[in-house]
Amino acid sequence: MSETVQFFIKETIAKQENIQHLGTLDLELMACSLLGVERSKLLTSPIALNQDSKDEFWSMIRRRMDGEPLAYILGKKGFWNLDLEVNNQVLVPRPETEILIEDILLNFNQTNLSVLDLGTGSGAIGLSLKKEKKEWDVYCSDISINALEVANKNSLKNNLEVNFICCDWLNAFKPNSFDLLISNPPYIKTNDIRLKSDGLSHEPLEALVSGTTGKEHLFVIATSSKRFLKKGGFLYLEHSPCQAKDLKLFLKKLNFKNISEIFDLNGDKRSIKAQLF
Repeated sequence: MSETVQFFIKETIAKQENIQHLGTLDLELMACSLLGVERSKLLTSPIALNQDSKDEFWSMIRRRMDGEPLAYILGKKGFWNLDLEVNNQVLVPRPETEILIEDILLNFNQTNLSVLDLGTGSGAIGLSLKKEKKEWDVYCSDISINALEVANKNSLKNNLEVNFICCDWLNAFKPNSFDLLISNPPYIKTNDIRLKSDGLSHEPLEALVSGTTGKEHLFVIATSSKRFLKKGGFLYLEHSPCQAKDLKLFLKKLNFKNISEIFDLNGDKRSIKAQLF
């Protein structure tokens, strides 16, 4: 005998003291994905849940209880103005990264800018900028061919034409190529306890971990970017708030100018931008 999905969710939440990482919204979004319905319909209309659907729902719930990100279970994540496909080959795009998009769009109105999203993952940064600035020449690079396959699917899904490059950071590009070089690189140190936390434990380590200090990739990108930025071009880097001071000092030593810290919605120093002269 079938029961309604609303009853199933209510009963599951009633047992939530034994269910980690799980809330009502998670369950509702899983149900919408499973049944192919809008959340408004789920909340307003009784929807039957047969045994096959219930078994599949429990499979999704067990994945979430194990700490797998909801975005992987749903197979998608909203970012800026895009609906992106995601899987365990790419990081789940974070709202904190959207501040990079916001700052760039506020400060660059030029046409025909050449832009590189370095270590693109799902394509979140590069595709969001291309969506807003169709005339920009956007490149999305990653060392992972699996990540680039996800990014390419997202470009096709959103009808956005960008250039995909599989390479190890900047070794595939010509000097003085870009007006904007943007990266959200790995910046967690190897033994950071957060790697065992909800969600992160299921995301690709190579996209999270930089080295023993967590700053290795940030410093390498900052140093090598000087060759590949055009004169007057800007470097944007996302980082951990605790790395802001050291990264700012490092950029000063590299003779970058107009260095500005960018704060996220929590008031933390989440990104930095600097201009090459």
